[in-house]
Amino acid sequence: MTTKEKVKHMQNPIDKTNNGALTSMALAINGAILYPTMTLLRYPLIALLALRAAALTARDNYENAKPPLKVLRDAIEVARLEARVFMFLTREILRPTFGFGYSELWNAIGLFVSLEIPQRVDDLILVLEAVVAYLTANPAAGAAHNLTAASAQAVLDTLSDARKAVSDQEDAMANLLVVREDKFTALRKGLRGLLNELSDILGPLDPRWKAFGFNMPGAEETPDAVTGVIAVLIGPTAAAVKWPAVARGGYYHVYQRVQGVDAEHVLIGSPADLDFTIENLPANKSIDIVVAAVNNGGEGPHSEAVTIITH
Repeated sequence: MTTKEKVKHMQNPIDKTNNGALTSMALAINGAILYPTMTLLRYPLIALLALRAAALTARDNYENAKPPLKVLRDAIEVARLEARVFMFLTREILRPTFGFGYSELWNAIGLFVSLEIPQRVDDLILVLEAVVAYLTANPAAGAAHNLTAASAQAVLDTLSDARKAVSDQEDAMANLLVVREDKFTALRKGLRGLLNELSDILGPLDPRWKAFGFNMPGAEETPDAVTGVIAVLIGPTAAAVKWPAVARGGYYHVYQRVQGVDAEHVLIGSPADLDFTIENLPANKSIDIVVAAVNNGGEGPHSEAVTIITH
């Protein structure tokens, strides 16, 4: 005794990508516009429009904050390099005072363990703060070379301000990201709510489901892709095409594309059988043949193309 395979019906998963969710909502809005007399109480057209507009605004606000952050990061890199140059000069000016090799005397300007100038912004700021403090207490140390506490403070301020600007913009973007995710969560919630509301209004095979961008929940899941297509010439301009059955295939679409003539595949037959004869093909042409299975849920994926060459 065999058990009949359970029919798989179409599902309506909510797209997890933001662009996909926006597209789904645009289709849902189109359905609400096409059927203005349909009573949607929880998610009418105005609510769908508001959800999509809020998500678009939140997305654009976040994306628009990216270029300024790049500019600020470029600026902090310039300030970092200028601070390192200043520290190299400071180190050379103070060598006669502190020694040409490392000693604890160098700790006074924040150089500990070695005379290496820091690379990181935070470390450079600490060193510059030490330089400002040292030159404030010892103004004569660099006076001959115009190395002053004021000049060190200017370099420190530029670097500190650049760091703060980047930090503030990163914080702003983090907040914008939270808002974006909240609005897209609301968008997906709206799509799920609309699905539930349409389930109370439409039958499972009502074609209006498709106007809202949804699958008909009562329709079969679309068929698998057709594989193993064979096409052979049975005359100078005729061909026989056959293929194995696929799961959930009710009937089949056969397409052809004449290379160099057709931009897209052209539907030439819709047989219920697993074979099809193509006649009156153009002579001396390479022709691609593809097959797709179809049921009441729609058309499945196209097969790989099989090419024949007519005489």
